[in-house]
Amino acid sequence: MNYSSRASNGPAVLLNDMDVPIIKLDDAHKHLLDRDGAMAMAANFQDAIDLVNELINYGTNLVVRAFASSDRDLKAICVLFVQLRQFLTHLDGVSILLAAGNCGTADLQLRSLLEGAHLIEWTFAKDTEAKIQYLYVGNLRRRREWDKSVISGTPEFAKHFDVTAGLQIAPEDLKEVTAEGAKIDALLGKPPFDAINAKFTPHYTQRGFDEPWYKVYGAASIRSIADDLGRLKEYTYIYSVLSGVTHGSDIWKNVFFGAGKIEISPLREPQHLPRVVQLAATLAIRIYRLILCEFRSGEEQNFDRKYIHEWRKRFLRKYDIELMPQIMTV
Repeated sequence: MNYSSRASNGPAVLLNDMDVPIIKLDDAHKHLLDRDGAMAMAANFQDAIDLVNELINYGTNLVVRAFASSDRDLKAICVLFVQLRQFLTHLDGVSILLAAGNCGTADLQLRSLLEGAHLIEWTFAKDTEAKIQYLYVGNLRRRREWDKSVISGTPEFAKHFDVTAGLQIAPEDLKEVTAEGAKIDALLGKPPFDAINAKFTPHYTQRGFDEPWYKVYGAASIRSIADDLGRLKEYTYIYSVLSGVTHGSDIWKNVFFGAGKIEISPLREPQHLPRVVQLAATLAIRIYRLILCEFRSGEEQNFDRKYIHEWRKRFLRKYDIELMPQIMTV
């Protein structure tokens, strides 16, 4: 005779006539994924999550205010609407993941935040106008490639044919795409963009894709950028560690081998939430001050007062909360 049961800390289980447990596959295995439990544990750190959300709110307003007081030039567009906006996208992702107690995936967002922060800081450090031009050319080239990938007879169409062959492009849309590609060609043919465009070409010709704009400018890697900024330790102890998580190569974060047993960590690890918040907030505060210095000089003191009166207490808070997500032993 078969019957079902549900343990308090596990998924629904069927026991067959030989008393062999069969996991009900349409339920999550509670040891690996307890959604409700992770969210309940994350709620213990709600004031820290609120801090991240307030920083996101401030950043969204900063984008608009900084542009209003800028020269509304290419630098303002690229820094505020490309680099800072992307930074805020990842910061918002951190907030969403933290509310779900999913600190492991939040680490991927942290890696992107740190990379974005280093690139923004490096862009401002020196030769800002030239770096912005490389960023712009890199984006123009990417846009042009995808435009031409749907235009029959172009090398890009042949290259991406396996992806674009089934696309149905309306004649008016094709006309618009063709016109945009021609405009980009014209832009890339004018100084100073023509010389920069030429630097992208050899790698594309040889490999079929462009190097990142900062490499074409002259930076060997994100690591070298961190070194230029005097933040090599930050790269070594934060970025490289988070890269291991991103690429799924961190064994010890996921599994522990003991004597005759293997322990597997759950997918969500809300106990790490304060660490994620502190790093995310550190990067946000750093970048916001840079943006203020560049586009709204004189407002830094107001920002510092806001930090002291509204954010510092939560930023520095030490939690006396012990969370023990269940480890599955096999």
